[in-house]
Amino acid sequence: MRNNKLLITFLLIITMLLAACTESTNVDGNSSSSPDSSSGANSQGPLVIGFEADATTLLANHDVNYTTDTLIRNIYDPLIDRDSQTAEFVPVLAEEWKNIDEKTWYLKLKEGIKFHNGADFNANAVKFSIDYILDESNGSFYRSRWANVEEVVVLSDYEVEIHTSVPFPSLIQRIAEDLLIIEPGYVEEVGIEKASSKPVGTGAYTFVEWSRDNHLKLKAFEDYWQGKPEIEEVEFRIIPEFSARMSAFMSGEIYLFKNIPVDSVKQFESNEVKQISSSRINYLALSNLVDGPLKDVKVRQAINHAINANELLETVLSGYGSRITGPLSQLNADYAETKEYDYDPDLAVKLIEEAGYSPEELTLTLDTPSGRYPMDSHIAQAIASQLQSIGINVEVRVNEWGQHLEKIQKRETGDMYILGWGPAFDAQSTIENLFTLEAPYSSFYQENIEKKIKETNQSFDQEARYAGYAELQQQLVEQAAWVPLWQQADLYAVKSSLNFSPRVDEKMNVFEMSWN
Repeated sequence: MRNNKLLITFLLIITMLLAACTESTNVDGNSSSSPDSSSGANSQGPLVIGFEADATTLLANHDVNYTTDTLIRNIYDPLIDRDSQTAEFVPVLAEEWKNIDEKTWYLKLKEGIKFHNGADFNANAVKFSIDYILDESNGSFYRSRWANVEEVVVLSDYEVEIHTSVPFPSLIQRIAEDLLIIEPGYVEEVGIEKASSKPVGTGAYTFVEWSRDNHLKLKAFEDYWQGKPEIEEVEFRIIPEFSARMSAFMSGEIYLFKNIPVDSVKQFESNEVKQISSSRINYLALSNLVDGPLKDVKVRQAINHAINANELLETVLSGYGSRITGPLSQLNADYAETKEYDYDPDLAVKLIEEAGYSPEELTLTLDTPSGRYPMDSHIAQAIASQLQSIGINVEVRVNEWGQHLEKIQKRETGDMYILGWGPAFDAQSTIENLFTLEAPYSSFYQENIEKKIKETNQSFDQEARYAGYAELQQQLVEQAAWVPLWQQADLYAVKSSLNFSPRVDEKMNVFEMSWN
């Protein structure tokens, strides 16, 4: 019942057209220059989507990264997906699933589905795709999330069992959010390196061309099992900067992009802007995995008191977003209310002194991407300014998106970094992946918390799981593992010639789009 209420909330939040925002500061030009509103766009040509960053690989099940996942989900299909509006599980390549016991899951697969190269989709492809994650030599960043999977047993051409070493009640979430199906014969024939740049899946679009950091071109798969896509050709054009994406939209080069600069909404026609409340959260990680003063909880608590997140939300983001005080958004089924750190610079100084420092002795580094999240580098500069106001020296380092992720994975960031996480609909997807020692994007570890995470994850008792995650949320706030910032509001620019509805999980599945 509780989950149903949250799902209803999704429906109530969904897309609305926006009017004006604030004065523009970023981009020259106006929407009257758009070919859509003047001479009419070529609605039958390639759909060009402006995208903030490139994929790190085109091989499925390797990189835990929204940009990679969004692009390749047009090439590969999952076994199970979530409904675009309600977030309920829906079958894709899997027909049905159930747990036989606490350590065994059964899946029946759809029949008659082909990969782009003509090979049959079957149970061996499922086993191969999961085994790729589990094989340590492949270096998949998903491996820590699947560590409890012991083996995949092929029962028949279209039936598999997944055996786990411990109770794994959230395996279906993992399958829906992580797993895409690879063609085993193709990978074995060409090798992983080639398959990583020229992918083959069962998805709605086939690979055409990839120019790293420039574009990814795809064309409709004529034999797609759900029917041929309405849009014939699509190009994801990589445009990292907000202002450059906006200029490309205004000049008619692209039809769609995400993350409109909030101070420039007024420059768009009202019917060109769509908003949705994402289940993604943005936060400032206070890493205790790198050496430095942030290993001391009092310093982390002091930084929470020294940053005025409400002011940042109102001034830098013009109110586009919803404040969070803990590690989960209110759209998450396991959300529990947590206490907010009051903005109190005097208390911040007192806590730093109790930790044995003076603010002026502290020099911290803050890593941020630029253009990945709404106003991300602007937020980083504003945070630095707030910390400097109590005497802390802050060096802001702006990273290209791929470099930013690599630094986090290798624990090579500075003391703090900006990151978003999600879309996440259950606590395990966030808490296990961001607060355990081996998780690639973790910034915080504490032995007793990791033990509690593992205990909670294994419980099939829904009430016990909710209580466990609620306790963990309180502990993580008390330990000041992050400065929680906000639940992201996504602003999309969409040409009127394109039929596109934003999803709460931020996926851009071109199969769901059409020309008007």
